[in-house]
Amino acid sequence: MSPKKERSTRFVISIALFIAALVASFLMSITANQRQKYWVAVNPVAAGSQVQSQDLSLIEVTLGNSHSKYLPASINPVGAISLRKLSPGELIPVAGLVKSGEIELNEEISLSLRSVDIPTGVAPGSLIHIFQVHDQENGVPAIEPFEVIHGAQVTSLDRKGTNFGGEVALTIATNSRYIERLLAASTSGRLVAVLSYE
Repeated sequence: MSPKKERSTRFVISIALFIAALVASFLMSITANQRQKYWVAVNPVAAGSQVQSQDLSLIEVTLGNSHSKYLPASINPVGAISLRKLSPGELIPVAGLVKSGEIELNEEISLSLRSVDIPTGVAPGSLIHIFQVHDQENGVPAIEPFEVIHGAQVTSLDRKGTNFGGEVALTIATNSRYIERLLAASTSGRLVAVLSYE
C-alpha cells in the first residue's frame, strides 16, 4: 500500500471514530435527559401508614442518574406501608415503602385538646409529642408530666372552637400499641401537644 493511500485510510478511520463519538455522546445526553413519570405525594403520609390512592399523583421529571431511587409509574405503591413521613410534593422513594404485612400499621385516633394546649404552628402533616399533665392542687404533691406518645403525625385538625377558648379536634396517626396508653391518659389530667421539628 502506498504512503498516500495509507494516510487517506487513516484519515477516513479517524473521521469515522470522531463522528461515532459525537453520535454516542448525543444519544447518551438524550437518554439522560428523558422525562419520565414518577409517583409524588400530594397529601401528608405518616410513617407506618398505608398509602392510599388519594395521597398520590404522577408527575413527569428528569432525574438522570438518581432515577433508580424513586418509584416510577410502572410500579403501583397503593396499599404499601410508608417507612417514614412523606410530605406533599415529595417524590416517593423506593426504599421508603414496604409491602403491607411486613411492618406494624399505624392507626388514627381523634382527640379533644384545649386550644391553649396545642401550638398554633401545628397543622396536618406536623409531628407532635403528646404529654399527660396534671394541674397541681392544694396539698397534693406535683405529678411530673408524662410523655404518652413520641412523634405522632397530625392527619387533621379542626380549630373552630379556638376563638372562644374552646376545644380543638385533633386526629393523629400513631402505632397501634400506643392507642390504649393514650386513651388511658385522656381519662385524667389533660393532654398537651408539643410541636416537633425532627
